[in-house]
Amino acid sequence: MKTHLSLGTLVLFLFLAVCGGCTLDRKGFDWPSWRGPAGNGISRESNWNPKALADGPTILWKADVGQGYSSVAIQGSRLVTAGMKDGNYTVFCLAADSGTPVWQYTFESFDDAQATPAIDGDSVYALSKAGILLCLDARNGKLRWQKDLVADYGAVRPAYGFAGSPVVRGNLLVLTANTAGMALDKKTGEKVWSSEPPPAKFEASNPSDTNGADYATPVVYARQGKSYALIASWKGISSVEVTTGRPLWVYEWELYSGRHVTDPLVIGDRVYVAQNFHPPYKDLPGSLLLTVGAEKPALLWKSSDLTTEISDAVALDGYLYGGQGGPYKYNASLRCIDLKTGQMKWEQKMTEAMSKCVSLMAADRKLIVLTDDGVLAIAEASAEAYREISRCTLLQEAKLFNKFWVPPVLCNGRIYCRNYNGELVCIDVSK
Repeated sequence: MKTHLSLGTLVLFLFLAVCGGCTLDRKGFDWPSWRGPAGNGISRESNWNPKALADGPTILWKADVGQGYSSVAIQGSRLVTAGMKDGNYTVFCLAADSGTPVWQYTFESFDDAQATPAIDGDSVYALSKAGILLCLDARNGKLRWQKDLVADYGAVRPAYGFAGSPVVRGNLLVLTANTAGMALDKKTGEKVWSSEPPPAKFEASNPSDTNGADYATPVVYARQGKSYALIASWKGISSVEVTTGRPLWVYEWELYSGRHVTDPLVIGDRVYVAQNFHPPYKDLPGSLLLTVGAEKPALLWKSSDLTTEISDAVALDGYLYGGQGGPYKYNASLRCIDLKTGQMKWEQKMTEAMSKCVSLMAADRKLIVLTDDGVLAIAEASAEAYREISRCTLLQEAKLFNKFWVPPVLCNGRIYCRNYNGELVCIDVSK
C-alpha cells in the first residue's frame, strides 16, 4: 500500500521530527541563572516598553512558589525557581508566559530558599540552604543526582545557610564554599576541586555572627585565555582558576564585615566590591574598586558613597547604579556612583515608606528598580539625575514577610518580581 503525503504534511512531519528532540523551546532572550547570562544584572533585550507601568501594571499571572529569596531562571518557555512550600524545599518549573505548573521536585527539608537555580541545556541545578545540591531533568523534574556539600565534601555551612547560586562553566559547577570555592562535575556531581575551610578564629567586625563561609555567588571572568572565578569569604576576594581551583591572587579585607552577600562586579579590567559595616565600624569604606588581571589587584579607590548589603549594583557607561542600605537600615535609596572616582552623582529615595532594600537590573540603558515594599519603577540610566519613566505598586495587601528583596527580572517582554512570602508576579511590558 502506498501512502501519499502533501507538501504541507511533509513539512509539518519534518518540523515535528526535528523539534521532538528539543528539551526546551527557545525564543528571544534567556535568563538562565542568577543575574542573567553574563552574571552582571544586565539584559541585552530592547524590544520592550518602559512606559508600560504608567497606567498600572498589566499582571499576566501570579503564582505561589514558597518562602525564600530565590530569583527566577528562564530558558525558552520555562521558568524555574525554588522555595519552601508546606515545610519542604521545593524546586518549581512553570510556563513562563502563563504561570501554569509544569513540574515540581520536593524533598524534606525545613529550609527556605536562598540560592537561585541554574538551567543548563536539559539540566536544572538547585542548591538548598542546608547545602543539598540537586541535578534535575529540566523536561520533567526527575532527579539525576544529589550531593550534600557538607557531608560529602566537607564544606562549611555558612551561618545563615548556603546562598551563593550555582554557576555553570563548561563541564563544571562553580560554588561558593569554604575559603576559595569548590567545583563539581556537572554530569555526575563528583568533586573536581575544593579549598580549605575557614579557620576556627579570624578577625571580623561581628565574629559571633559568622563562621567565615560566605554568601555571594561566584563571578567568572576571562584573562589571557583562561577563566577565573572570584569567590568571597572571611579572607577576602579570591581569584581562582576555574578548571583547577589554583589560586591566582587574594585581595584581603581591611576588616571582614562578617558576611558578604553582594557579588563582585567585573567591569572590563576592574572589579567593584561592596561591603557593609555597622557601628562602631561605620567609618570603614563601603565599597572598593580594584584592578583585575593576572597579577594581584591594585586598589583604585575606596568609597562610603555606596554601601549595599544585599542588593547588587549594575554598571553602565562609566557609572554604577545601586541600592544604598540593607535590611538592617531604613530609608534605602537608589544611588549613582562615578566609576572613576567612587563619588556619588545623585541619590533618589524611591518611596515615602521606610523601605530597607532597593534592588535593580538594567536593559536597553534603562534601570528596572524594585523596593522591598513592592514599588516597581523604570528609569533612564542617566548620570545627570534620576529620570523616571513609569512606576506601579505590586501586591498592596499588607502581609507578613511580604518583602521584595529579590531583584526584578526582565525576560521576553515580561518582568518577574518575587517576594519572600512566595508571591511571584509576572507583568507584561511587551511592545
